[in-house]
Amino acid sequence: MRMEITARHFELSDPLKQLVDKKAQKLERFDECIVDCQVVMSVEKHRKVVEVLVNAHGHVLRGIHESHDMYLSVDGAFEKVEARLKRLGNRLKDHRPGQ
Repeated sequence: MRMEITARHFELSDPLKQLVDKKAQKLERFDECIVDCQVVMSVEKHRKVVEVLVNAHGHVLRGIHESHDMYLSVDGAFEKVEARLKRLGNRLKDHRPGQ
């Protein structure tokens, strides 16, 4: 899986980068067909926004979370993408029975 992390308006720290890497590796457990993962983190005044874009099975799954803490935003955005990956897997399995 190809991974790209972008930090806007702040300097990306090593612990934050390690957390994002760990969360992205966890996504591969849900689906092996993930081509790439893009994480965009931005700071706007007191808001910390994280957007995660995942390309899997030709579908682009997007999770956005906003909070006062960057770590909470990372957790929330990846939780949304995980839920969408599970739902996509179930939909694909329902349309292809026996596989």
